[in-house]
Formats: sequence, C-alpha cells, structure tokens
Amino acid sequence: MGKALPPEVTAFAEHLLVARGMSPNTLAAYKRDVAAFMAFTENRIAVDGKTVEGFLAHLTKQGHGARSNARRLSALRTFYRYLLESGVVVDDPTAAVASPKLPKSLPKALSGAEMKRLLETAEGGRPEQVRLRVIFYLLYAAGLRVSELVSLTVADVEDAAADGLLRVTGKGGKTRLVPLGEKALAVVGDYLRGARPVLAGAASKWLLPSPQKGKALTRQRVFQLIQAAGRMVEVNVAPHHLRHTFATHLLEHDADLRAVQLMLGHASLNTTQIYTKVAGTTLREALETYHPLSGGGQRTR
Repeated sequence: MGKALPPEVTAFAEHLLVARGMSPNTLAAYKRDVAAFMAFTENRIAVDGKTVEGFLAHLTKQGHGARSNARRLSALRTFYRYLLESGVVVDDPTAAVASPKLPKSLPKALSGAEMKRLLETAEGGRPEQVRLRVIFYLLYAAGLRVSELVSLTVADVEDAAADGLLRVTGKGGKTRLVPLGEKALAVVGDYLRGARPVLAGAASKWLLPSPQKGKALTRQRVFQLIQAAGRMVEVNVAPHHLRHTFATHLLEHDADLRAVQLMLGHASLNTTQIYTKVAGTTLREALETYHPLSGGGQRTR
C-alpha cells in the first residue's frame, strides 16, 4: 500500500476547487498527476528540475506519449506555482523544464464519398432517421460543435428560419452567427413538423429533446448515434470529425479562409457585431456558393 499523500497536495486540490472553481473531472486529473509525481519522489516536495525531467523520462519508458507527459507537466507547473505562492517552496523545479515536443496532427476530415455514405444512413421517414439527418446537417452543413448542437432550442432554429442565420453560443459564452443553407433549413423544418413531436412531444424547449422529461440529448448520446451510423457504412466517425469535414470541404472548394474562420468561431473574432457585419454577405456567399449541402450553386473543378 502506497504512502499517504502529503497535506500540501490535499490543500492544493482544495485550492483548485474553491479558488479556481475547477470542474470535478479536471480536478481529479490534476490530483492524479501530482500523486503520480509524489509516488516517484517518495513524497519529497522540494526537488530540482532534474527530478522533474527524470519523472517525465520514467513516464516515457512506461509507454506514455508526449501529449500525456505535457499534461502531467502542466499539472506540476500549477502545483508548484501554488506552493511558491503559499511559501511552501522557494524554487519552482518545473521552471527550467522544457515541455515535451508534441507531434503535429491534422484533424480528421471525411472524404466526399464517406460523407455521402454517412448521409445515406439517415435517409427515410422514420422519426429516428429524420433526427439523425438534423444532427448530420447541423454538424456538417453548419460546422457546429456537438456541445453547441445539443444546446440549441426550438426557438433558436425558428429564428434561423426567418433570416437563414443561426445564433450559436460557443466556447466562453461567445455568440456567433452561422448561415444555414436551404437544404439544412428544410431538413430542420421537416423534423420540427413531423419527427420531433413523435420522439418527445412538444413540451420540451430543446431542439433535440431527451426521453428524460425536460432535458436535451447528451453529447454522449449524439456520439453514440453518429458512431452507430458510421459502423453501418464502415466509416469511423465522431461528431468533431463532421465539424472538421465542414471546414475542409469548404476550403477544398476555394472558400474564403476568413469566412470559414468566422463560421467556426475560432480565435480573435470575439464580438457579435463583427459576426453581424460579415454574416449577411461573406459568410452566406461562402456557404451558398461552396458547401455541398447549401442548396445553392456549387463550383466544380
């Protein structure tokens, strides 16, 4: 049986929970990473940079990859910053330790043929098929994150039907406008009129209501539905792959990079005013001209 953790580790965890409001899952991960380091040092807290490097080398020998080691080093940096501020240590052993070099990886995007096969799994009039069609169209034809998808309400898509612009609340509570093409709007309309009342009645405010009264489908459930569809046509797919495919297919057809960046809600485009100014022209033109599901004219190669 291993040694009990030093009281400084427990105090650190309480600090993360109370002062920083860290989520339980993230808090548990930080505590695991610091506990692993404490096991390596036999509960010695005042160590030097070589000890930290030795810990990372030890993890590498055990088969841990660069991303895993980078996360553990990040946890240790946070731990030792806390110890410095608390006066427990006078030196930060992580300060001179270089972060592991992460391999460059490109996000996975489906080919046009794979996307076509996947969409075919949602053809048909059964309510579950119509709902799956809505999920595909909003992830692939609008580039939403799955968290943004499950947060949509009926009112959100009804507003979009008026001007073709879906207001989406993304990371950090930032709002952006995403244009919906004619096909996507038609699919959502069919779902609202027919499939949705059958699946969960009209009482719930959520676009994709859960069988549990008053709740929306979870991200995990959407993941399961998409993976099950992918298995039917031998396509390995998850929700974020559809978002990557949305962007990739637009850029492959020469869409403006700035317009795609806005639709994805990336980086420094922070204000609703910027989105409003551009959405009615550049974004809609990019979507209607270049996206395979837009319903507008498409450039051929």
